[in-house]
Amino acid sequence: MVNLQNNLNDMSNNKLIVVAGAAGTQGGAVVDALLAKGIAVRAIVRNKNTDAAKALAARNVDVVEASFDDVESLTEAVRGGTGIFSMQMGSHPGNKGEESQHAKNLVTAAKSAGVEQIVHTSVARAGDHKNFVGWNEGKWEPTYWEEKVAAIDIVKEAGFSYWTIIKPPLIMENLLPSKSATLFPTIAQGKLFSALQPETILDWISPQNIGQFAAEAFVQPEKFNKKEFAIVGDKLTLPEIAETLSSVIGRKFEVKTITQEEATELGFHELSHQSFSWMNAEGYKVDQQEAAEFGIETESLKTYLERNKSILLAEYSE
Repeated sequence: MVNLQNNLNDMSNNKLIVVAGAAGTQGGAVVDALLAKGIAVRAIVRNKNTDAAKALAARNVDVVEASFDDVESLTEAVRGGTGIFSMQMGSHPGNKGEESQHAKNLVTAAKSAGVEQIVHTSVARAGDHKNFVGWNEGKWEPTYWEEKVAAIDIVKEAGFSYWTIIKPPLIMENLLPSKSATLFPTIAQGKLFSALQPETILDWISPQNIGQFAAEAFVQPEKFNKKEFAIVGDKLTLPEIAETLSSVIGRKFEVKTITQEEATELGFHELSHQSFSWMNAEGYKVDQQEAAEFGIETESLKTYLERNKSILLAEYSE
């Protein structure tokens, strides 16, 4: 048993994982999980002088600046890495083509630098979009889904020795301030107003779980090789989410289904409202057994909110 542990430690000590988006939610969670396993980390950031970048450097993370529009700077950033965590910002009509181009640039850089493993994070249901109700009739804005699929294809077809695609649904951090203002702009007033129907089930995953899956893929590349899977920690309706929030911070949250007109009057973003409408019609529908083979236990929304109770109380208490 001791020899096995020593072998695992030697494997970890020989790795250098380059994390794209290391200052963000998912990338930051991956950094945490890798460091917890004693794996060396290099973080790609746009600006080394931000507080987030300095915090990473203070944890013995090698912080390098690079632009995702510049393959040369990315190649220098990933040189010497044994693996790379890939993620890009989601696309919308205003930046169509950017996500897939950034994925292509990162992959090109990684291949040029001789990186052998890539773990890419996307979104649940990516690749299944043509089966959505009303897709052929133009019911849903296509850019987001088509760009996700294009990025996945770029990763899978690049010729890496090891690749893994992780597909999270809604990330639990979106219920914390200030990110919650995007999904539920009225949450600080104790109001969960949205287009969601009371019976619509939302799939959630914690950032920490995303980090765990990614880190484990780097530690066990053979086990995770050529695997594409969705992950989920909890499946709840909005009334159940409101009840969970109430149980954690002791404040009652009002749930209301609103129309597009009401959403506009309240200042909700149009794409956010459409996203909830999509969840009513389709949703992420993650099978809780889809990633069971990897043996990683995912946490419930209540557990996640309890861990972040002080943050919730600071913003949402009456």
